[in-house]
Amino acid sequence: MEKGPPRLSDLKIVASRPSDLSKAWARYYDRLAARFVEQIDRRRFNVILEAGCGKGQLTIPLLRRLPRNVKMIAIDSSKGPYAGWLKELSQKLQTARLEKRVQPIKSDARRIRGIEDESVDIVVSNELLCDLPYDSQLEKALTEFYRILRPGGLMIHGEWSSSPAAEPQAFLVKHWPSWTPDQLFSIMRKNGFHDFRVTYFETTIHFGYENALEELQTWGATEKFLRHNDEMLKREGIELPYEHIVQCEK
Repeated sequence: MEKGPPRLSDLKIVASRPSDLSKAWARYYDRLAARFVEQIDRRRFNVILEAGCGKGQLTIPLLRRLPRNVKMIAIDSSKGPYAGWLKELSQKLQTARLEKRVQPIKSDARRIRGIEDESVDIVVSNELLCDLPYDSQLEKALTEFYRILRPGGLMIHGEWSSSPAAEPQAFLVKHWPSWTPDQLFSIMRKNGFHDFRVTYFETTIHFGYENALEELQTWGATEKFLRHNDEMLKREGIELPYEHIVQCEK
């Protein structure tokens, strides 16, 4: 029997109370990991590198869906607002008994340390490119990805949309800075990549009031912004923007 299209209720994860938050994020990243694996499809590969792995939100669910013989390299700068995240990832990997399958490396994506030329089959990232808001920064990272990828290697990058469609059900967060698919197509082609494709990840999270405040503060919302929107947040909460997932080859 063929599966029909997903229901809208299946695409929206609800985190009304603080106790719902960790489970909501776990469901979100598990679904996103499944989408990344779909993008990889039946391609044969041995080494996958995750750039900007953070605390392992995507790393761990992705590992659980990959063949056990696949080696993962997880890099992160782990500094500034992300200080300590790589250490937290290592602890999570040990708890999940996955530490033998991953090589964590503290490194900026614009100058990747310890990875040889043409030694990686696939590069993936999620919410990394928005931390490289200028052409020169993104090009440095793309140069490094091109260097470490084998000929025919694949890149998959997920990014929250910069311009979410207006919906009456919730206050949607506008994500900035962000690269549009058109911009990414242009700059990636300029840096030697080809066979560019874009798809959309439709799962979102609806945050209730307390969770909305916490998430917005994490994203850098000012007290003035929160005060100005307090009544709306109490009434409607917020929703994550949808992600676009870009894929291309070396």
